[in-house]
Parts: sequence; structure tokens; C-alpha cells
Amino acid sequence: MRKVTVLALAALLLMTVVGCVKVNPYSQMMGPYYLKQREYKDGVEAFTERLKGNPGDDSAAYYVGRFYLALKKPDQAMPYFEQAAAEDPEDANYRFWIGVTHWAKLEFDKERESYEKALAMDSNHISANLYLGHGFIDEKQWAQALVQYDKVIGLDRYNPEALYNRGVALGGLGRYQEEIAALKIFLGYYPDGSLAMRATQRLNLQGDFSYRNFILGKRNVTLKTMTFKPGENDLVLESKESLHVIAAMMSVNKKLDIHIVAYEDGDAATAKARAESVRDYILAGRPEFDPQRLPLSWFGTAEVVERGDKTFHLMDSVQFITVTK
Repeated sequence: MRKVTVLALAALLLMTVVGCVKVNPYSQMMGPYYLKQREYKDGVEAFTERLKGNPGDDSAAYYVGRFYLALKKPDQAMPYFEQAAAEDPEDANYRFWIGVTHWAKLEFDKERESYEKALAMDSNHISANLYLGHGFIDEKQWAQALVQYDKVIGLDRYNPEALYNRGVALGGLGRYQEEIAALKIFLGYYPDGSLAMRATQRLNLQGDFSYRNFILGKRNVTLKTMTFKPGENDLVLESKESLHVIAAMMSVNKKLDIHIVAYEDGDAATAKARAESVRDYILAGRPEFDPQRLPLSWFGTAEVVERGDKTFHLMDSVQFITVTK
């Protein structure tokens, strides 16, 4: 099963349109409504009824296909997408959704063919370019994938999947410094969520720990690494932003206590001062926080971190560990 495409499918199914879909007023209003409300069965019923009265309504057929696909019924969806494409054979979006349906049916060669047909109609179709890139990633065709993701970013500068997977493609090509730079660009825009965690894992495997993942309470959280001003124990601004995330979590979850553990190779006193600096910043302006919710530890050694089959020694670092009770 395609890993890259699976990550995006849930969000994609909720999209109203990709590219240009010709819709009548009813479809334009009610199609997105049923998708947004996840009332897929009701949508099927309403739009199939409309098709009975107007079998040539390509937009109605398109939305029935969307509803069936959202219901994980690609076999039922396919005839409706094909009907929409037959009614309007020049609509790239219909071809794109035929491709998505082939993916759901595990028909990957046909999936790619559909995306290529969509792009022959509209070379700037963002989702067709994106999903063609996903197919190249799955087949480890890194150079082709990079071309597709660059095309998507040229059309949609902040597209999260393209930004993330561009880094993956660069890593596949062995261009590791460029991979690191690409992943940091992605994390600068999207520091939260599953893709952020995966981007951070990839960075760490390359020995870059500017971001780290932590389990705080029941949540997996990506945070920027604690960085201090040169020769001082004061945090830089970017690190403070991560501490605002921690403080917000502790405000919501009154039972969440977090152990702050600092390391400074050869200098336990600095490690202690930095642990205190992190704690004091979280407590600042939050008198409701009991300082005991933020216990401290410090070590005058490097932190030893294992990622995959690699071991790294971080000369100065700060960990956040959920206190178990």
C-alpha cells in the first residue's frame, strides 16, 4: 500500500475541487456540504436522485463518485467518475479522480496513466503533479519525484506534502545537506502534525537535532531544540516559542508534569543553569503553575541519542520527559 498517498488521502477526500470542476448551483452548494459534514451516504442518495432526472449532469456524477470513494467503495465510485469524464472529456479534474480511484483499487499503473492524462489536459493541475510525484517516491524514482514536487511548489509555494517529500527525494538521491535544508523549510511552515514528526525523524537520522520529537502526556510533539545565546544561559527566541507550546499543554492538562533534563559536556554548572532558565521561562507569567510540576536534572556529560542504527553524542541539549505518577 502506498505510504505517501495514504497520508494525504483523508485530507484530499474533503477537498471541494481540485483544478476546474464545472458545477451547477446545486452541486456547487450541496456537494461540498455533504463532504464537509461527512454525510456521504446522504450525498449518494441526493445526487443519484438528481442523476435520474438529468443523466448528463457530469458534476452530479462526479460528486457521487466522491461520496463512494469517501465511503471506501472505489468499485462503486469508478463508474461515476468515468461517467463524468465521458460527459466532459476535457476536464482534467475528472481524470485525476479516476487516478485516485485506481489507487484505491491498487491499480497503480492505471493510476499513473490517469494522472498523466490529466496533466496532458492541464499541465498545472496541482494534485495530479503531486500524486504523480508520490508514485515516483514509492518506486524510488527520486529524480522524477523531485521534478514533480518542484513543479507543485512552483504552483503552490506552501504545499506541505510537496515541501516534505521534496526532502525525501533529495535524501533518496544522496543529497543529504539539501535534504536537511528542505526539511527545515518544511518545518518552518508546518512544525506540527505527523509530517512534522517524520521530517524531524529524518533530520535526526542525518545528525541534525535542530528539531526533536517528545512524548508529553499522551501527545507526540515536535519542538525546536533549546538553543542559548552564545556564552550565556538565556534562550534564543525560537526556543522560547517551543516553551509556549509546553506551557499551553500544561495549562490544558493540569496533571501534566514535565521533567527538564539538561546536558552540557564537561560543565554540570552550565547544565544546571540552563535547566533553570528553561523552567523559569515556562513559569514566567504563569503563577498558577506549581514549580514542582517542572522538576530538574542536569549532567556534565553529552546526551547519548540513538536513531536507527546510529548513535549521536549531543554536547549540549535539553530533554523534556513526562513525569509518570
